[in-house]
Amino acid sequence: MQSKMKHVLIGLAFTGTVGQAYATPLLVNLPTAEVEIVASGFGGTLLDSATTLISNASYNGTARTAVYSTATGLDFYYQFTNNASSQNGIDRLTAFDFRSLGAQAVNVYQTAVGFDLFSNGTEVSKYADRTMAGVIGLNFSPVSIADIPPGTTSFIQIIRTSATHYQPGNFGVLDGIGSNAAGFSPAAAVPEASTYGMMLLGLGLLGMIGMRKMKG
Repeated sequence: MQSKMKHVLIGLAFTGTVGQAYATPLLVNLPTAEVEIVASGFGGTLLDSATTLISNASYNGTARTAVYSTATGLDFYYQFTNNASSQNGIDRLTAFDFRSLGAQAVNVYQTAVGFDLFSNGTEVSKYADRTMAGVIGLNFSPVSIADIPPGTTSFIQIIRTSATHYQPGNFGVLDGIGSNAAGFSPAAAVPEASTYGMMLLGLGLLGMIGMRKMKG
């Protein structure tokens, strides 16, 4: 596996991909052609993280996820390690719920280099997709050949957003059988108390204007 990852990184170095972050914009109902590989994560302040052990008749392993705050917004990270004792590989990872971002594009990346709770990865995702229901999919399987086989770990998948708030979400792992793990998702900003006060004041003024018109 180390040899496989080494060949991937060497090939990317020759093409100039490693070390440069070319955004892969992800729009609703428009799958990407690929998911860009970057030399490392984007840093920032770790806000929250979760590790979930998964076991079913098809596969078993560890799902890792985290949310980081950066200068541009919140970044959501996902990775799955498929244990050597699994019967099958993994075709798809999903992140839910990204509906609060509306139709705006997010950027997707992946990196092989582990940090914090994440491990070094060997398996590259092929493309990403996003539904109107708020599900972002990270796909490892062209046709039916699983790209996270037993005994391997996915590249760390990164979803970069402009969100400033987050909430509990869902991290899905699929290959015939679907399993759910703890995750995080963007959340709509909550108005501050002063904002509510201004809204109530505005409604009060509108009410007074309406009453004066009725009396006039």
